[in-house]
Amino acid sequence: MKSKIIFFAALVVSLALAALCGYVFCTRALGGAALWICVPAYVALLFASIIFGDLVHEGAHMLAGLCCKMGVKPDRYKLFRTSSVNVCPVGERGMRGRMIATACAGIVANAVCAVVGIAAALSAGAFSGCCVMLPYSIYLLIINAVPDDRNGAKNDGMVVWELIIKSSSAQVMLAVLRVQGMVNGGTALADIPREMLFDLPQLPEDDVNFIVLTRLRCEYFSARGDDEQAQKYLARYNSLAEYLPPEYRSE
Repeated sequence: MKSKIIFFAALVVSLALAALCGYVFCTRALGGAALWICVPAYVALLFASIIFGDLVHEGAHMLAGLCCKMGVKPDRYKLFRTSSVNVCPVGERGMRGRMIATACAGIVANAVCAVVGIAAALSAGAFSGCCVMLPYSIYLLIINAVPDDRNGAKNDGMVVWELIIKSSSAQVMLAVLRVQGMVNGGTALADIPREMLFDLPQLPEDDVNFIVLTRLRCEYFSARGDDEQAQKYLARYNSLAEYLPPEYRSE
């Protein structure tokens, strides 16, 4: 229910802004050109702003991930898709701050675009045409910044919020990321201290971070040559895989 409320709120606000920006664009940006020119031009630019907004959002994640050595992996592009951050970090230090920066980047980028769109809508002349980026920037801002957990897939706002309050789920996520960072930094998985994977808060079995941890435990015991424990956690993981969001199942 919460996800639907957020979606429809974002949709209504963005549609209202699209109508307002359409008026601004047609009356100011093109200097009083005929409607048969203004309207198609606005619709075309509005559609282009959707692609631009998505690319800015994902590009900001990737840039922040590059700076923070988080190895952000882009998903297959789809219009109107809520953002998810898939990372493959190198090193374990400062993981909480690095993850917050990476997850926040897309939100900040869309907020900047929204501010530019507002400034354009309030201005006159050709610059007012930049108001076309406002409707979808606001849509993305609401969809991604308001903490939400849709079918187990946490949006940027939820990831950041849980990291800030140090929730149990975030602690497990950070533990998984630290182990991945150590492995990517050259430490063999079998040499990872056992407590990094086991001295952790208990999570519900349908929490995506618990499921990912279960798979990592399987890989850990397999690397250590403990086939009995590896099979135990593999069976546990297989029994929980149905709870994974689609983007996790493909990994």
